[in-house]
Amino acid sequence: MSAEGSTMDHELFWISGSPYAWRVQLALEYKGVPYASHRMELAKQEHSSPAFLELNPRGKVPVLKTGGAALYESVAIMAFLDRTYAAVPLFGQTPQEHGRIWQRVNEFENYTRDLLVEVVRPLLRGEATNDPQGMRAAAVRAYDALGWIDEALSITPYLADDHITAADIVALPHIQMLRRVSARPEAVEMALGLEDLGARLPALGAWLSRLETMRGYEAAYPPHWRR
Repeated sequence: MSAEGSTMDHELFWISGSPYAWRVQLALEYKGVPYASHRMELAKQEHSSPAFLELNPRGKVPVLKTGGAALYESVAIMAFLDRTYAAVPLFGQTPQEHGRIWQRVNEFENYTRDLLVEVVRPLLRGEATNDPQGMRAAAVRAYDALGWIDEALSITPYLADDHITAADIVALPHIQMLRRVSARPEAVEMALGLEDLGARLPALGAWLSRLETMRGYEAAYPPHWRR
């Protein structure tokens, strides 16, 4: 539902491969919300330009511009979209659903995400081979941090319910990025053991397969990953 550079009610500023931007793209596409797409180039430091810093002084993506207002922080944007476009709810329809979904979102954000980043970031920066032992220890922590997700998905097909919610969209990009970088030759050579998460965590693997068929997944998929 995106249109590159066109004029619409919503404008999304994003960088390909940012898991936080990917969350918002998935939410927009899944809900069927039209938006103007402004892809920014990390190599050109466009996120540090004066024009962008007027939208987000922190210099981070994503930013959703609506009218004269700019909103940043991925989960905040998702919550805004859910209140604005309620027909396809991501944060539940009852107080019980709402609380359960937010619980899962916070579990991922507080106890899981950073442990995945400990593996992803050095591999992306080309620094992983500087400390193979440290990377293997980080990989063990990341794998252990995914255990509760696999357990939850052995009970319900999605993280917080029997259908897609914000919890799934929050977690998916980080886990997909972990899978992608863990398949790099240097990661395999260091025996991180994360290149085939689906085999080691079968419920999580089945969940990933389901989400890869969700509405909007292909449209939101990081374009530079297709090369």
